[in-house]
Amino acid sequence: MRIAVDAMGGDEAPQAIVDGAYDYAISQPDHEIILVGQEDAINACLKAGSKPSNIRIHHAPSVIAMADKISALKEKPDDSMNVCSQLVKAGEADAMVLCGNTACSVAAAQLHLRRIPGVKRAGILTPLPNIEGLTWVCDCGANAVGKPEHLAQFASMASIFLEHYDHVKNPKVGVLSIGSEEGKGNELSQETLQLLKTDSGINLIGNIEGNDIYSGDADVVVCDGFTGNVVLKASEGIAKLIGNILREELHGSPLTALGGLLAKKAFKRLRERTHWSLVGGCLLLGVNGICIIGHGRSDRVAVSNAIKQASRCIEVDIMSPLRERFASKPASA
Repeated sequence: MRIAVDAMGGDEAPQAIVDGAYDYAISQPDHEIILVGQEDAINACLKAGSKPSNIRIHHAPSVIAMADKISALKEKPDDSMNVCSQLVKAGEADAMVLCGNTACSVAAAQLHLRRIPGVKRAGILTPLPNIEGLTWVCDCGANAVGKPEHLAQFASMASIFLEHYDHVKNPKVGVLSIGSEEGKGNELSQETLQLLKTDSGINLIGNIEGNDIYSGDADVVVCDGFTGNVVLKASEGIAKLIGNILREELHGSPLTALGGLLAKKAFKRLRERTHWSLVGGCLLLGVNGICIIGHGRSDRVAVSNAIKQASRCIEVDIMSPLRERFASKPASA
């Protein structure tokens, strides 16, 4: 496996990106990591003589900042995002991980890799914790505005993804709305529901509400990118709030502190099931190549896990069934 990683993207770049790539490279010596970015800056993050043989540096002189607009992709054609995408397009890398500016990451992937023929929009597919495992939500921020045919395609692609990535048989699909009853919601959710009813390949369970994302009732939830991003950020905020409240309460008295020590393993498992850094990144579903979008605040743990996501997608050859689905059944819209 050859995985290109944008070493310059993210709030903690390049140090956190290089550290995460180093951790992954040490754990998977048969996989090649291509760190894309300013060579001097990347080398400065590696301890002298500590670069594993399976890490390669590919120089890209320019950097797209977190606050840059999409136009920066044309203004800086030799930046690390563009170069990562070009490596995947040219077949010199099997996947890429981008933790920088999300809008530019999504645009760069679509600019160079294009979308799978027949796919009208790409969406960010994000796993959120539920009581039994994970619920996958799409779109979580690639498109601020969506159409019913876009959401219907997200449902189809996410179902195929889960069948191959996590071996979930016949994934249950729900449409995010403000009520579970049919007829609830806005025009987008209502039309999406009706469109999905005509797709015999989808295991549709109907509308679901926001709280149902965490119940495990659905494996896949579809919505527009604006709504999905609000759900994602709210989920992160609630998880952080719960952690802060627990710490505050556990340090409230010697007795509760003792209880916290006794429950330390349980708290560790809670973090493992809920913290975004242990997910690492999200697949940009619909582009004609494997692109993992990481969090802008990614630390070395998140980066290493994002690369794991990419390697898993390569391992199960996730692109083949997605391409086959749209080759055999063109988009209806």
